[in-house]
Amino acid sequence: MARYDYIEKAVKVTRREFLGVLGVAGAVLWTGAYVATDLVQDRTKYIKMRTKGLYQDDNKAKIRQSHNNKAVQDVYAKFAEKPLSHLAEELFHTKYVNRTKLG
Repeated sequence: MARYDYIEKAVKVTRREFLGVLGVAGAVLWTGAYVATDLVQDRTKYIKMRTKGLYQDDNKAKIRQSHNNKAVQDVYAKFAEKPLSHLAEELFHTKYVNRTKLG
């Protein structure tokens, strides 16, 4: 019959050392999570501040429609031919990105 001699390796970590290591690991994880959530909150705050500023600028503006703005009309007359021309579409128009979940 086979004889098995198994000796378990002794782990020389006391309960106090184990709890200390666990506490340090928890603190590192908690700090990382706190920094990440803080950055997201700051980003949201800045987006809201920027939106508020843009709306204030819009309310103060005499001309509130871009197609009636003399500077925009000059750009089209000198450079981009007419609104919705191929060149104007390529240069001035952007793609829509849904950002409703940010704020």
